[in-house]
Amino acid sequence: MLNRYKLLNNSGWYLISLVTLIPVLIMLFSSSVPLVSYYGIGKLLGLVGTILFSISFILSTRLKILQVIFVGFNKIYQVHSKIGQLALILLMFHPVFLLSNYAISPKSAFSFFMYSDNLAINFGISSLYLMLILIILTLYFVPKYNLWKFTHKFLGLAFMFGALHAYLISSDISTNPILRIYMLTIISLGILAYTYKTFLGKYLIKKFDYKVVEVNKLNNLSTEIVMSPIYDQISYKVGQFVFVQFINSNISSESHPFSLTSSPDSKNISLVIKGLGDYTKSISKLELGTNVKVEGPYGNFNYQNSKYKDQIWIAGGIGITPFISMVKSLQIDKKYNINLFYSVKNQSDIVMFDKLKTIEKDLGGYFKLCLHVTAKSGYLTADIIKQIVNIENKDIYICAPPAMIKSFKQQFSTMGVSDKLIHSEEFSL
Repeated sequence: MLNRYKLLNNSGWYLISLVTLIPVLIMLFSSSVPLVSYYGIGKLLGLVGTILFSISFILSTRLKILQVIFVGFNKIYQVHSKIGQLALILLMFHPVFLLSNYAISPKSAFSFFMYSDNLAINFGISSLYLMLILIILTLYFVPKYNLWKFTHKFLGLAFMFGALHAYLISSDISTNPILRIYMLTIISLGILAYTYKTFLGKYLIKKFDYKVVEVNKLNNLSTEIVMSPIYDQISYKVGQFVFVQFINSNISSESHPFSLTSSPDSKNISLVIKGLGDYTKSISKLELGTNVKVEGPYGNFNYQNSKYKDQIWIAGGIGITPFISMVKSLQIDKKYNINLFYSVKNQSDIVMFDKLKTIEKDLGGYFKLCLHVTAKSGYLTADIIKQIVNIENKDIYICAPPAMIKSFKQQFSTMGVSDKLIHSEEFSL
């Protein structure tokens, strides 16, 4: 059973590996150049890097079929990030390894990276320089999110330059018809995904129109936003999140993901947003009546997708947000036994605690809330949880920063808790 779970959980990686391995095998059996040479390795790096680059664009489309393949939306973005970084590294080293076949002096090595009258090479050099600029901007200048998102769009241009280079240059792709068709298919899918996400998304991706009806300051950093539908209302499940775009001059216009804290049977939807960056800090400036574009829902972080009715929920900081929606749902669905451990750094970080305590009182023994303040009691651990509640035969749900999720998974695994019983959602995409 556990092996089947691991197979399902890693199905996305297996698919990516298969898509990447096929052209490598084609080259292995057909290339006239030994692939163990520097030149051969350079060719392989270019081939694999181009495929992974294309896959990274496909993963960014938010298509719901990807949630099934990768078992969760947050995992799609984790894989997208890793694949994108690996693709850029491979493509950066692609010309470095090819250099061994052309450069016989510092001058010839320098000229290898200069523009010439060869159009195919010029496309490759343009792709390389554009990737270098974008990497430097990201790593050393750390641009704000909206600027980063804008510059990120130019990766599509770098990919198109690289694709033209791959097809115009004399190589295995130009001489092997099977490899040529395969790469054309993968590259075309990447370009279509990039075009869909960057240019056509505003027309093709369904968005719901809402307006802000309440802006409630919960503490020094957190704000609750309540929105009412203008036309159709969004249909969602507890634990899911949406991308929202506020049409307001006080806030930048890009869309951001936030967990829904409302109950699915409510007409209005609500979010709790913590001011952690420039964008989220400006949320408190929202005005009543502000129009909102809502895209989604996404995610499958849902306590109903479980083996056991007895469950442990662990919230780290603002990771409490999907659990708020779940707790509200428990008022209707009383078949579950829930222990919620809510960990915050300081007392001032607590949000909606009175609401949670009221529901705890209403539900009696079905729902128990345990607040843990790390400034007073140190970090919340699996050992502390085990001292309070039995961890056997229970599903465990965790929403917290990535490091906290990783730590808890390791701790529970050491205690013998099966991976398939631990469900997680990172609140950072």
